[in-house]
Amino acid sequence: MTKPVRNPTEPLRTRHVFLDTEVYRRAGFNISNTPFALLAKQIEEGRVALHVTDITLAETHRQLKEAALVMAAEAKRLARDFNRIAQLTGEGNVTVKDVDGSDLGEKAWTGFIDALIKRFRSHSVLALEIPARGVFDRYFAGTPPFDHRGSKEFPDAFVVEALARYCKSNEISMYVVSGDTALRKAVGEHATLLALETIEDILAAATAEGGGDFEAIADEIFAAPGFDDQLTEAIAADLDFLDFAYCGSLSDVSVLGAQLDEIVSVDGYDVAAFDDTKIGLILQANTVLAVRLHFVDETELRDKDDDIIPTEVETTIRTLVRLKIYVSIDLRTLRFMETELLTRDVIVE
Repeated sequence: MTKPVRNPTEPLRTRHVFLDTEVYRRAGFNISNTPFALLAKQIEEGRVALHVTDITLAETHRQLKEAALVMAAEAKRLARDFNRIAQLTGEGNVTVKDVDGSDLGEKAWTGFIDALIKRFRSHSVLALEIPARGVFDRYFAGTPPFDHRGSKEFPDAFVVEALARYCKSNEISMYVVSGDTALRKAVGEHATLLALETIEDILAAATAEGGGDFEAIADEIFAAPGFDDQLTEAIAADLDFLDFAYCGSLSDVSVLGAQLDEIVSVDGYDVAAFDDTKIGLILQANTVLAVRLHFVDETELRDKDDDIIPTEVETTIRTLVRLKIYVSIDLRTLRFMETELLTRDVIVE
């Protein structure tokens, strides 16, 4: 495996950080996962201050409730389908607790807000109070985030305007983290706002500020016996959590699962955490996955009455996938302590 290169990272230019709704949604609203846990530590140590807006919270509340309703409905469907299969065994139905999706969504929202206040010590910025005239001036002028025909990014426009005014009145600058290209372009219109794409970018910048000969430490880790095996095991253990979207030419395809076929290379990394006993790295690994597909064969098979007989087929295809994974490594033994696959969505063609 070729030697990975540390991604170029500049230290934090400001400690103030805003996370777009898209960041929370991309994490499945699980703000207890590894990146958020590392962010909480940076906040606790005073390196980072997290900001939220009322519009962002309203969007998150709606999307979290919608996600809970979908998951509750899916749980009911799976229970029903499972019991249909179980009937073939002669066993009774398995009792599955009925989940109230609306109630689940509200309880999840309460937990989300509680974590933002107590664990992340978030600061509130009021975006709903921003005068509409300035935002509509941007809309009619076609400036970001309204630079695409038909764009109606009004919530984002109000959020960006509120953050810019907050920074100006408090004489600070602020990172705005979002995977939304239109929002990042709007951020670029303001001198006090700095656009980043992922929460990992913030973690890398916060760690870069702490100094340390990270390249030498990382080189030792990558050269250690067993590193490749540990990385293979870590990736393979989390593949069940990937969400696959098939975009190829086959019909009625469902992805049954995947196995790690090969790690082609690890070509980049960021340092996300560091102390006297361990280091946390975010690795970018180019892998080949063996993905199992179930689909309907379009080849028409006809019986004597000229009726089409559908044919269901399973096959495995190999696809190149770039995965991002977090690994925490014991500096004494160079063994992996904690791992989490950060990539969640994979497109299969």
